[in-house]
Amino acid sequence: MEHEPNDITLETANGNFNYRAAGTIFDTTGRILVTTSTTADAVLIGGRVKLHESAAAAITREFREELGVVVTPTRLLAVADHQATIPGETWQQVVLLFQVETTATLPAATCNGDRLLWKTPEQLTKIDFQPAELQQFLQPNRSPLYVQDLDDGFGSSW
Repeated sequence: MEHEPNDITLETANGNFNYRAAGTIFDTTGRILVTTSTTADAVLIGGRVKLHESAAAAITREFREELGVVVTPTRLLAVADHQATIPGETWQQVVLLFQVETTATLPAATCNGDRLLWKTPEQLTKIDFQPAELQQFLQPNRSPLYVQDLDDGFGSSW
């Protein structure tokens, strides 16, 4: 996973760490905005938080960079502490998941050509959606939850 200057990331010989923000828009029928990806059938819009940047500012920046639209984070849906493995790399990640809103017309694709898709929660369970740990928290206007997917049995909600 390539990173840019000032991204909050740490790469070590024993593994790597990322601090990330992700977000989605819900339509009036409860469908969830996701994009296609080279790593999964569908992913959330988002990316690494930069040093001296809040997670809310990061998700606003990511939507502007990826879709060219201005969004407003309206609700924190979940904080996920999970591990992601890609070929040859293991990442410990903390991801803040936001519900966002916009009045802008959304494009058909991201700036790098990934298509935007509207999926129901049920449709997401039938495809390779990443990060899978966040799928269950993609519900509009819910209270924030803390999720940890490590094998130590720890996990709570608030």
